[in-house]
Amino acid sequence: MSILAEALSLQLKNKEIKHSIHGDNKEGVMMAQQLPTVKIPVKILLLTDDKTNSVSLRIYGLYKMEESEITGTLFYLLNQMNARYRWGKVVLDDQDIVITSDAIVTPFDIGEICLMLTYYCTQMADEVYTALERLKYQL
Repeated sequence: MSILAEALSLQLKNKEIKHSIHGDNKEGVMMAQQLPTVKIPVKILLLTDDKTNSVSLRIYGLYKMEESEITGTLFYLLNQMNARYRWGKVVLDDQDIVITSDAIVTPFDIGEICLMLTYYCTQMADEVYTALERLKYQL
């Protein structure tokens, strides 16, 4: 098991946050989160890398685009959102909108950093979801 994933799991257990360990080398930590405003449940994957002392956060399940909705207007909106946020980015992965963020961590601070990243990126996901809905329905 990854040292960072083990440290993160222990710190999340101490805060009574439900999570599970994933990956071939048990390097990923998965949590479920409900977005504050739009009440959409998403999956948050935290991938640890002991070699680089880093963690990579990914929010999945936010928004699935139809093939016909993947247009220049969508990419323009995603670029606007990425220019707005400093610590995260919005990407189109196949047909799914994914929020990503990365950080350098140690086994001692990984829990607090991951919780801050999770909070920041779920707020970001909330706004991205609303913007995508406006685009979809041209509100």
